[in-house]
Amino acid sequence: MAYVSNTQDEAAPTVLIVESNVMSVQRLTTIFKIKDFNIEICEDGDKAVDEYIRLDPELVVISLDIPSLDGHLAALEMREHGGEARIMFVAPRRLAKLAADAQFSAGAVAWLQKPITSAALDEQWDTILGPIPDAPGLDDLDELYPIDRIKPEQDDGPIPLPALPGMP
Repeated sequence: MAYVSNTQDEAAPTVLIVESNVMSVQRLTTIFKIKDFNIEICEDGDKAVDEYIRLDPELVVISLDIPSLDGHLAALEMREHGGEARIMFVAPRRLAKLAADAQFSAGAVAWLQKPITSAALDEQWDTILGPIPDAPGLDDLDELYPIDRIKPEQDDGPIPLPALPGMP
């Protein structure tokens, strides 16, 4: 599912929110509407990488615990593609250590603890708009997730269909 905000200003910055928790999505949407961002929402890590490439957003807010491709790996894939987007992780308190490690590895500008509040975001806003750090995790990406980890199988051709009763 994707949602596009109704901001009319095409020059407004775009935020890609990658989150599967409905309450977190609502909070983030409200916060970024107030900041006059164009908002795109994606609930899946793999699709988020495709959306990142398509949209080239100024900011990506990504949860670590999302379906299909975890937030850290999705952020590394986004960094590998390039672009100047700032990446910010959001995570619950139980994943604080993982979020801090992922922030360093993926070159994210910040991470915020859920539930997100306007005050917490405003407190980090100067850091979020600051310089984008290097992503040292990119050096390990191919080693951790080699391209040949998925081996395609040879196709045996079409599967024969069973005959239907009463049909020639």
